[in-house]
Amino acid sequence: MKYKLFRSPGDLDKAVRKHELVAVETGKSIDDVADALIRDVRDDLAEMPEYAHCETAAYAPEPVKSFRRVRRYRYEMMGIVYPKYAEENVLIDYGIIEEEEV
Repeated sequence: MKYKLFRSPGDLDKAVRKHELVAVETGKSIDDVADALIRDVRDDLAEMPEYAHCETAAYAPEPVKSFRRVRRYRYEMMGIVYPKYAEENVLIDYGIIEEEEV
């Protein structure tokens, strides 16, 4: 299976055409590529200039929640940025498309 990871510029349900492809991983199942996807999200956030000196983390992929309107993605992830001097962490949505390898 092929797993395409997209970063959302805001809410995962909105402006889907503006979501940016971040990484592509291949494996037998989502569980096989979960660690690589977590690393991809962390690296993506760390490479963004506005988060250059911040710690980053990510939650493991999980099926898209039922309240979501977006049908493009099979899985979703949450990226977290821990700014050194801020009152709140920054949360960024990611979506994952699952495709058969050709």
